[in-house]
Amino acid sequence: MGVLQRFERRLEGMIEGTFARAFKSELQPVEVASAVQREMDERAAIVAQGRTLVPNDFVVELAGSDKERLEVYSDSLGQELSKLAREYATEQGYSFVGPVRVRFDAADDLQTGRFRIRSGVIRGTTVDPVGGGIRQPVSDHPRHDDAMRGHPRLLLSPGGATVEGNLASHGAEQAYELNAQVTLLGRGTDCDLRLVDNGVSRHHAEIRVEDDEAVLVDLGSTNGTFVNGQQVKRTRLSDGTRISLGRTTMTFRRD
Repeated sequence: MGVLQRFERRLEGMIEGTFARAFKSELQPVEVASAVQREMDERAAIVAQGRTLVPNDFVVELAGSDKERLEVYSDSLGQELSKLAREYATEQGYSFVGPVRVRFDAADDLQTGRFRIRSGVIRGTTVDPVGGGIRQPVSDHPRHDDAMRGHPRLLLSPGGATVEGNLASHGAEQAYELNAQVTLLGRGTDCDLRLVDNGVSRHHAEIRVEDDEAVLVDLGSTNGTFVNGQQVKRTRLSDGTRISLGRTTMTFRRD
């Protein structure tokens, strides 16, 4: 089954298989997915032997009326399109330099049922483990600080793996703010929180927001995901929960 077919299968339950019921137009989700793939193909750049770089930051521009009708689906659809982009990159041998993001925006010059895509190459925030400097990315993607109440975050213990992500100093530890519906953890450059740790899989685990709770899900990692010393496939996180991926240890905190 191809990338687009898997994408359509995942959408069936979410929006009953078609944009038309929400948009009252002929626009189909697979058209947007195909456009994301074309954008990656057209902007692919060979940066080194065996490495082809593609955009990881996408904005789908829609007519204002379509944007309003899509609002209820936008987060879920953005996540599915991001997943499609990662799967397509794997299939084509493409590389990203940061987490994949897809969001929707209104454009005054577009008519109902029409859309276009803007894309960019946006690096994730990088922490220099030696100098301690933090390089923030430049992106017009908004932060979703209201994704879950209670200032949820991961505190990473010192002395573990080199970490790249949206980090801030927190005493001797580093804090990663959980401000999205889904946070991808792993060794891959397209992860939201990148752990440079040989014991961590490329896409190791996700933290999902479900009913205002944080849920940790193992993504079939090679070495497993451990919570308070016990291997888990899926579990809800509470304040003080200790998470171990490879040799990296972090603590979930929520005020």
